[in-house]
Formats: sequence, structure tokens, C-alpha cells
Amino acid sequence: MTEAALRLRGVERRFRGGRGVGPIDLDVAPAGRLALLGPSGCGKSTLLRVIAGFERAGRGTIEIAGRSVDRVPLGRRDLSLIEQHLPLYEHLAGHENVAMAISGLKIDRRDRASRIEQAIETAEAGDLVHRRADTLSGGERARICLARVLARRPAVALLDEPFNGLDPDRRGRIRDLALRTLSDAGVAVILVTHDDRDLEGFETRLHLDDDGHMT
Repeated sequence: MTEAALRLRGVERRFRGGRGVGPIDLDVAPAGRLALLGPSGCGKSTLLRVIAGFERAGRGTIEIAGRSVDRVPLGRRDLSLIEQHLPLYEHLAGHENVAMAISGLKIDRRDRASRIEQAIETAEAGDLVHRRADTLSGGERARICLARVLARRPAVALLDEPFNGLDPDRRGRIRDLALRTLSDAGVAVILVTHDDRDLEGFETRLHLDDDGHMT
């Protein structure tokens, strides 16, 4: 039986006044795709941030690739998070941004260089390697963010509406490139979106109601 890339059991995060998300139970297989859907403010982004370690769950357990991460700090979980504003190190060039994604991994210099080169090529970002992040368009930033994930090779990629800021002509191509290459790399994907066009290929969907409960 294949071990889940991501497993949540009873995960809940509530704020004062009762707003928040959960409890949530879910399993996502390696290279699996899960769409997280629901109205604005229902806790979709909060759930991703809890999984990533930016927010602390009030209760429940989180496992990534069979390992409990409940006590594993931010940055040491086997995942990548791409948020809507496509965060990069603004003062660094594209190549340096990709290199930073694996700076903490214990791999030798040759493997590190190979990972970076291969990730940049797969993400079609070769023309961006010498350009500073603060000069890149939305589509260009998305390609560097994708290269960062591919270089890191995490078990799970959390995508929080990363295609929203792209112009219509490039959105579909960048989205398809990202999802295809992540699946081919065996990375499980959880996608938050409000756009039905992003849901092609997402047979598994988790719907949250206004209070952040599974429906």
C-alpha cells in the first residue's frame, strides 16, 4: 500500500470569535492532486499555512511522507508553498532564487548544480536566470517559483491561487506546465482556486463551508 504524501487527521485552527478551519481529515497520494474549494474567508489559506507551519494547529495531526510534522518547525517540512503574490527574494536573480530553495538540503555540490539546472530547464526559465526578481512579470515570477519547487523536490506542493495574477494568454500555459511537471516529479499538489479553469485534472476536491467545516 502506497504511503500518503500528506495525511491530516482532525486538524483544526480556530481564532477568537470562532473563525478558522477544521476539523479536517484528508489523504493525498504521491503525485496526487487535491483542489481545496469554498467561499472567501472559509479558511482555505489558513489550512495551507497550518500544513506549512506558518500557523499552529489547535488540534489534530499532520503527516508528510509518513512522518509526523506536528513538532517540525517552519522550513524543515518536506513541502513548498507558493502563495498568490508569488514570493521571491526580490534583490536576487532568478538562478540565485532557485539556489536558495535548496540551500538547506544536505546534498553535494554537483547534485546541487544539477538540480538547479534541471529545474530551470523544466520550468522554461532559462531566459530569467540573470534577471532580478523585482524586474519579472507575473508569468516570469511563476516560472521561477515553479523552478524553486522542482529543485527542492518536496513531497507536497501547496498552491494558494498562484495563477490569479497572470494575464489570460499565459495563465493556461503556466498552469498546465506547473501541474504537469509537479505530477511528473511525483509531487502531491493541493490547490486553492476560485477559477473553474484551474480544476481540470483535479478529480479529488475538498469543499469547505463558510465556517471552515468540510461539506
